[in-house]
Amino acid sequence: MISLLLELLLPLSLMLLTLLVLRPYLLTRRGARTSYALWSLVPLLLLCFILPLQLSSNPTSTAMQVYQVGLQQAEQQFSSSSLLLWLWLAGVLLFAALVLRSQLQLHKEKAAAKSVDLDSAELVSDLPCLLSHKAQGPYISGLFKAEILLPTDFFQRFSPTQQQLIIQHELTHWRRGDLFCNLLALTLLMLFWFNPLCWLAYRAYRHDQELACDALVLENASKADKIAYGKALLSNSEPTPVSWQGITTHYGDLKQMKQRLQQLQSQQGFSKNTLIAAVAAVLVAGLWLQQPAQAAGVTNAKGEPVPVMRVEPKYPIQAAEQKIEGYVDAKFDISAQGNVSNVRIVRSVPQATFDKVSITALEQWQYSATGQGRKDMLVRLEFAMDLLDANIERVDVTPAAKH
Repeated sequence: MISLLLELLLPLSLMLLTLLVLRPYLLTRRGARTSYALWSLVPLLLLCFILPLQLSSNPTSTAMQVYQVGLQQAEQQFSSSSLLLWLWLAGVLLFAALVLRSQLQLHKEKAAAKSVDLDSAELVSDLPCLLSHKAQGPYISGLFKAEILLPTDFFQRFSPTQQQLIIQHELTHWRRGDLFCNLLALTLLMLFWFNPLCWLAYRAYRHDQELACDALVLENASKADKIAYGKALLSNSEPTPVSWQGITTHYGDLKQMKQRLQQLQSQQGFSKNTLIAAVAAVLVAGLWLQQPAQAAGVTNAKGEPVPVMRVEPKYPIQAAEQKIEGYVDAKFDISAQGNVSNVRIVRSVPQATFDKVSITALEQWQYSATGQGRKDMLVRLEFAMDLLDANIERVDVTPAAKH
């Protein structure tokens, strides 16, 4: 898992940096709706790197690569890759705990809220609405059972026109599927929590989401409605959120409100050509990067792929004590990203003595990402306690990319 995340880190960072740098231009020249739509390029790019896009079948390897394994200390020690994995997992669990805590708080808030009949107020809503004394601003919540939470002073603070525009704003979030988009963005942020660019991009993405929703609601609105909407935004700009909500929609802080008001004065339409060109560029780049690599070091003289990261098997304690030597012939598959899978033992001498440690080590090997998978790679691991044959390459201990 760690090796896959590290492999995706560079293209992801380049994409996020590009969107963050171009964001001021996009908001000014192409509008908030276009800027928000372009954030969909992030998961599309990741899919291009995760899913094999080439149409050719995976070749089968027949040549055997031989490596030697020397005697090591029997005691198991935490490698740097193990430490890295546990640190990443700790961050993921902490992130998940914060999200769960926020959702539990939201559940309690919704349980204490009171249902309100909008028909009596001559308002139109496709979703049920709740009045909550804890709600700092109107927002929508619930992936499958969506509800709009309104502050208790909603009908006193806003005029009828403002009330309908606010309801329309939340309905727009729901109809566009923004809550599901937020869930996807939150998942990516949880996986790449160690990347500062992800946090900056997430904040910009959520802000663009609100700007795009404003633009869509006021697309055909009159000047008077835009003024009323701007005053409603100002009314919601003073309070700061008590708790962070990653999935729900929110109106934002005072700084965001100012930018939203500025954006209302220069609303732009939606540039389909910009989105289509950007999607095409990402797909072309993904297809190109998935092609078999021809760089030096990817294959040997026989055209067989060579590992860029190898983890040496731990010499079994009992075998070391009894001075047992032997070898293991194993087959495995290599994905287009260079990950090893489907490891199975073809032959072992002595039988079953070195099988388990060999499988554990081979599953951590990493090959260059060529964009083309390979089936039935054949490798022999020779276990020897004394001096090794200089003509056979030894497995180096390189535990920096365990997955």
